Amino acid sequence: MVRSIVLSVLAAMACLGAQAPAACEEAVQLAFKFSPGEVTTYEVAVSGAGHVRSSEGELAPVGVQGNLSFTCKTVEVLADGSGRSEARLARANLEASIGEQRARFLYENGRLRWFANGEEHPPPNADLGQLPLLGAPIVFTVAPNGRVSGDSSLLDALRKAAPAIGAGQFPQVSEQVFPDGPVAVGETWRHTAELHPLGPTAPITITTSRTLDSHSVEGGVGVAKISGYSEARLRAGQLSLSPGETEVRVAAPRLRRTITSTEFFNTSEGRLLRADYEVALSAEVSVGVGEEEREGGVEARFHITVQAR
Repeated sequence: MVRSIVLSVLAAMACLGAQAPAACEEAVQLAFKFSPGEVTTYEVAVSGAGHVRSSEGELAPVGVQGNLSFTCKTVEVLADGSGRSEARLARANLEASIGEQRARFLYENGRLRWFANGEEHPPPNADLGQLPLLGAPIVFTVAPNGRVSGDSSLLDALRKAAPAIGAGQFPQVSEQVFPDGPVAVGETWRHTAELHPLGPTAPITITTSRTLDSHSVEGGVGVAKISGYSEARLRAGQLSLSPGETEVRVAAPRLRRTITSTEFFNTSEGRLLRADYEVALSAEVSVGVGEEEREGGVEARFHITVQAR
């Protein structure tokens, strides 16, 4: 989820006998569809590398790799066709590094394990049953056009971690994905929006461009290939976070994230089936704890694949 949620995926159809897929010349309606009780599992693989820069100008390599699996269950279909869904993490195996430091995060069957430089440590002192995505589901609503809005479970967790953000700032957490009308092969649609998921002091400007590269029908199922490019810019003044007893101050005077994507969408069932994302991140940040203040930056690139099961 995170960009929003990145619910995307293809399980493209195998040819039936010698029947060749038929190209669709007519414009096609791209829209998400939902059925109450429907559960989809998404397998996600991520890898990436980059560097962080300290306030003294020193560079340290960073890296991340691993995979995770999460489920999305449609619990309600609203009158406008939107789906209210619950997302839970089923398992995860992620490794991250900064310089010589290594960390590994494992989660499966409700058990969390944490390793630092190859040595296992007790997990954070927290009730996993109350943590969003682990014990408690993250609840969100997806409109037919792909716009995601968050519900109270995720928002309450964010407000507890960052009370300075304030209430009522989170209703919309992603931009519109599909146009409202049918799309022809070769057609490009663009969208620009300013979102405030972190509150009014941290606006995120998102510009997206997507093109319907192809649409074919195979075995009675329509599959659309969509290429895209998205750029997000964040200018965040100082935010006060309270993950524990210590107050942490975070500011991001410059953050730019781009995503180049290829997505396959099942137009018959109204769901994304497979996606490949190339993500580039560049940021200047400052972090303050108590009397200490540190500035630095990060440059990184990531590759993310999503596959529905």
